[in-house]
Amino acid sequence: MANFILRLVCYALLFGACAYAFQLWWSGDGLDAVGALRSFHDKTILGLRVAPLVFALIGIGRLRSVAVFIAFVLAGAALTAPFVCARVSGV
Repeated sequence: MANFILRLVCYALLFGACAYAFQLWWSGDGLDAVGALRSFHDKTILGLRVAPLVFALIGIGRLRSVAVFIAFVLAGAALTAPFVCARVSGV
């Protein structure tokens, strides 16, 4: 049980920091004004809030390294998404 709580806290810190940076860069790049991207923003933030529990649950035994890898890929994608959306939308 202690390992689960430790994994949950670590994933929550990782995704919480990514969500904060995502929100900061999203607003800083002026993407709040683009209505077509609002749904993408909401789904990404929801995913970053739910992901710690999911990764803490599946991150046991042999799947731990896979869960850590996918978690860092998701975090990297969340951190680069505002730049990609700003570039594509021309903001």
